[in-house]
Amino acid sequence: MRKQIDDNRMVRINKYLAMCGVASRRSADELVAAGRIMVNGKIAVEAGLKIDPSTDEIIVDGRMLALPEQKKVYILFNKPKNVITTNSDEKNRDTVLDHISVKERVYPVGRLDRKTTGVLLLTNDGNLANKLMHPSSNVKKEYIALLDNRFPHTLLLQLTGGMRLRDTGEKVMPCQAKILDDGLQVWLSIHEGKNHQVRRMFETLGFEVRRLDRVAYAGLKAGDLRRGDWRYLSRREVQQLNQQAGIRI
Repeated sequence: MRKQIDDNRMVRINKYLAMCGVASRRSADELVAAGRIMVNGKIAVEAGLKIDPSTDEIIVDGRMLALPEQKKVYILFNKPKNVITTNSDEKNRDTVLDHISVKERVYPVGRLDRKTTGVLLLTNDGNLANKLMHPSSNVKKEYIALLDNRFPHTLLLQLTGGMRLRDTGEKVMPCQAKILDDGLQVWLSIHEGKNHQVRRMFETLGFEVRRLDRVAYAGLKAGDLRRGDWRYLSRREVQQLNQQAGIRI
């Protein structure tokens, strides 16, 4: 069952921004008016908007926020199919937070589309999240794609060499790939995170991705974690993530 909103947790967006040290309440209203605040993926348009700091995702000028006094939490989630990678959904669909029970407000680092399964990192460490998602971090993401037809070795170079996507003409960076088993499955390792990138790469070459599973993110793997389950990261895993992001701790 989806959790009911607790009115006692709701605060005005300008108060929340002031609590995070972003701006005074008056300046926060100006940020909203300028369209620089996003709440759960949508631009905030009302200065008096109330948000729930424990669940809502707040982004200012492209940077996610977390209350400074919160304990930092790092979670690895094995996302099932048809789970939305947002903190809330206006259509009342199943979201990642419906599967994770922690008192801290956490949010996904990057996104997996509704149909894609696999490894997803969630945290309230906004600094780490922003650095991991920045292109300069070159975070490796590994996928296994199940295709509608066998993938030939003759197309591997085209897949990995830095192709142009057919739908937009946008160029993607070179990547790594390996054909598995009978050729219907392909392992792919990329360093970018363009919208639906893996699916669009295969579509450019004339293949439909029937199932897509992210098997690793920044070196994190699901391991024995069953689909729909989650766990806290170990201290060593957190240290490795910070190293990848270029953060000294």
